[in-house]
Amino acid sequence: MREVEHVNRVNLDHTLGPHFGIFGAGGKSTLARAIARKLDLAYIEIDAIQHLPGWQMRPKDEVETIINQCMVSSTGGWVTDHNYRSILERAESIIVLELPFRTVFWRRLKRSLHRAWTQELVCGGNTETFKQHLLTRESAILEAWVRRKSYGRIYEALSPDMPTEADVFYIRTTRQLNQFYEAHGLSRSPDES
Repeated sequence: MREVEHVNRVNLDHTLGPHFGIFGAGGKSTLARAIARKLDLAYIEIDAIQHLPGWQMRPKDEVETIINQCMVSSTGGWVTDHNYRSILERAESIIVLELPFRTVFWRRLKRSLHRAWTQELVCGGNTETFKQHLLTRESAILEAWVRRKSYGRIYEALSPDMPTEADVFYIRTTRQLNQFYEAHGLSRSPDES
């Protein structure tokens, strides 16, 4: 991996700031919720903003406007959980999850099948189905498989756009992720374990 000079990579136990962007795959939302709970920050769930009922996508410019409004109105700080590059310029702390594909795929598979079984409301009030995941191109499981080669290159792809003043936490293994949770006194809620 090519190191980018201007990126301010910090240790996993480095102090956390009030404006977070979490990028990558394999635990973004769980980590974002844990940070929001611990630091009493607004959790800006990008999937809930992007998706309309019936799995329709909100226009990108409208999504950007809503995200911006949420950030501005969250005066105590915020944390997001999506790979939107525009978040980079506003984040003081950037967490890049670049976990191994087998970890990402296993987590996505478990999450998707659990959601299909329980009919949990997700992404703007939608539900996932077994049919969606097993028989269509809209499957989150299929998406993980198709994107499998990109999961190991997230940091490198984002690095050129990272602001020099942002603290960057780079997490590549489940062990490092667990160390990050422990170092900052974070906990997963029981249904996210």
